[in-house]
Amino acid sequence: MTTLMDVLAQYAEENLVSRLLLETGPQFSEAEVRVEELTAQLKAISPEAEGYVKRLTFEQDTVSICRERAFLLSGISIGLELGRL
Repeated sequence: MTTLMDVLAQYAEENLVSRLLLETGPQFSEAEVRVEELTAQLKAISPEAEGYVKRLTFEQDTVSICRERAFLLSGISIGLELGRL
């Protein structure tokens, strides 16, 4: 089952995610730019602030990855259940 999930996750990343993000229009790319700008501004405050920003960014990325994986696995689970009907 893990192999199936890995293959489906790879397929989603390579074929679906980019297209779906493009459908958000400029919102996604503009938000990415703002995040980079704000991160740079916070890091410039002090060396201590830079450390906090790095840790915060890491933890936010971890949360995001876990949520994305949970949504993907939920979708796979729903798809498998529907396939059994």
